[in-house]
Amino acid sequence: MYRQKIQEYYEFLSPSYRKVADYILSHYYEVAFMTAAQLADAVGVDTTTVVRFSQRLGYHGYPGLLQDIRAQVKEEIYAVYQPAAPAPGDPAGLFKAQLEQEQSYLRQALVHNPPKQLNEAIQLLRNHKRIFLVAEGHTHAAAAVMAQQLQQQGALAVAVQADPVLCAATLVGLGKQDLVVGISASDEGQIVAQALSYAKEQGCHTLGVIGSLQNPVNRIAHQVLYVPMPTVDPFASVATLTAVLTGLARASRQEGREVAERQRQLASQAYHFLIRGRPSGVSEKVSLS
Repeated sequence: MYRQKIQEYYEFLSPSYRKVADYILSHYYEVAFMTAAQLADAVGVDTTTVVRFSQRLGYHGYPGLLQDIRAQVKEEIYAVYQPAAPAPGDPAGLFKAQLEQEQSYLRQALVHNPPKQLNEAIQLLRNHKRIFLVAEGHTHAAAAVMAQQLQQQGALAVAVQADPVLCAATLVGLGKQDLVVGISASDEGQIVAQALSYAKEQGCHTLGVIGSLQNPVNRIAHQVLYVPMPTVDPFASVATLTAVLTGLARASRQEGREVAERQRQLASQAYHFLIRGRPSGVSEKVSLS
């Protein structure tokens, strides 16, 4: 591998060769997509120096060095998307493998949702005061967490299970000022898709967060974010989904920090009231008017 060769020859390299070596070691992902001329320009040497540096390491020329660099990049990408299976009967290994798998899903979520797409989704959340999150199955738990975070930041947010009766009761009275977010992990998601269709008929903006590109939500929502949620046993993992929804909630309400702080203060007061009981001198009567 090129790293071992650089380490082996480094102390014998000329200053200009060392500049090339240092740049490759610290920027090998970028170098994997560079020509010899581009690398020379980035380092500040001439193209001949890059070619001769490659030969100094034992390659016939720059293409041989580039092939080695690309092989490492390919291996690292595969390691992210296809983590090695743990040894049988190793609970700690299984635990580590699961976390590594979730980490790979998060990286995939970043790859599949470029900044422009994320900015559009975040802008939707920022532009709407009332937000309804319609979530399929066990993804409802993640949706409920997001709804609570949005509420703490001043939004009127509610999470509802993707059930026809519950959706009908919750989405009544939708208008152009509302945003409906559909969340579905599977290939199905028919009820979530129907809820978004209904919302669009009422003039609402819609956002889909899906775990499968085959999901019908992908064809209906105004904006769609793809969050890999491969099925584990009978359920899809929602760890990555929860992280993505939390990130969206926080990014969408940055301008509402004062509101969030006020909400935290009120929550703290309510908490202390609950654990200490009613302060002395306060009437026990509750007004129903």
